[in-house]
Amino acid sequence: MSLNKKLVEFRKKIKANHTKVITSIIGDHSVNICIFCGENENLTREHVIPQWVYDRCTKRTFITTTNKNAQTYNKTAVPACQNCNNSILGELERFLTHKFNEVDLQSQYFTDDEINKIILWLEIIEYKFHVLDLRRNLNKVQGSEYIPYIGKMPIAMFQGPMDQSPSKVFSNLRNALKTLSVKSKAVKHNSLCILRTTNPDFHFFHSTNNFIFIELAQYNVAFFYFYKQVFSSSDEAATLAKEIVQKEYSGTGT
Repeated sequence: MSLNKKLVEFRKKIKANHTKVITSIIGDHSVNICIFCGENENLTREHVIPQWVYDRCTKRTFITTTNKNAQTYNKTAVPACQNCNNSILGELERFLTHKFNEVDLQSQYFTDDEINKIILWLEIIEYKFHVLDLRRNLNKVQGSEYIPYIGKMPIAMFQGPMDQSPSKVFSNLRNALKTLSVKSKAVKHNSLCILRTTNPDFHFFHSTNNFIFIELAQYNVAFFYFYKQVFSSSDEAATLAKEIVQKEYSGTGT
């Protein structure tokens, strides 16, 4: 089956099982079902950030901005059925890595269809983070005392404004999954910044509901994607993305 046909199947599975999946996750944040289709058999560990992105290095970590704690990439996983994980998402990632290796941004660019698939991939990562942050407790915020009541609450409850309600967290989760069932990403093309990079190492940072930056040194390409914002031009998005990246690398980012 071709990748496009698999993605049609993926979208249909999400639409058919959306309510079941979200209701199950809200009812039990650690429920052991496929987070995409709700299947409860043949489950696998779907890494939130694919292992090939960070060269399968088990020592690499990322910082959770909410509590400032480090977590290793390889242990950051959510449940997904074998079909969704290995057949559909695996095929999507194989397609993308082939394109990342094939397209030289010095003289070429990605097609609209390829950009749609890159955006889908980044939106899948966002949805996985929504699920992950409901499954992880806040625990101790670095530099602060541990407060048992707060520490046992999901990280997701602290990702937005201080007055953000649980219903808003669940609404964001619901919308993140629904987004994956949308075929065309044309309206969001300007929200994706693609640049050629010569940095020798992988870099990543992410803000739930806001943006993601992922730099793939092995392919000399980096992506900055705004999850919610829509821009009238790619230059407008690039200007804002540059400001955020500069703040992040200067150590003043949030």
